Amino acid sequence: MKNLHFRDFFKNYLYDLEDFITIYDNSLHVFNYLKLNKLSDTEIILTMEKFIVTIDGINLKIKQMTKQELLINGKIMKVEFKYE
Repeated sequence: MKNLHFRDFFKNYLYDLEDFITIYDNSLHVFNYLKLNKLSDTEIILTMEKFIVTIDGINLKIKQMTKQELLINGKIMKVEFKYE
């Protein structure tokens, strides 16, 4: 059995490294997306490992983008998850 330190245990529990989505201050942060399917100022569709995310809003813009992460700004009206 692997010994985990208390700090590492909570880090793994609270911070899932597979994927996550965080919404704050009219921004949406997506970690570990696979594909950007659609991009417009009213809708963004992303493929994640286990589901598809649809973000609906007004004036949606990608402010930062890497191979794994996106930061989307705008007035976010709805975030929908579709499991395949």
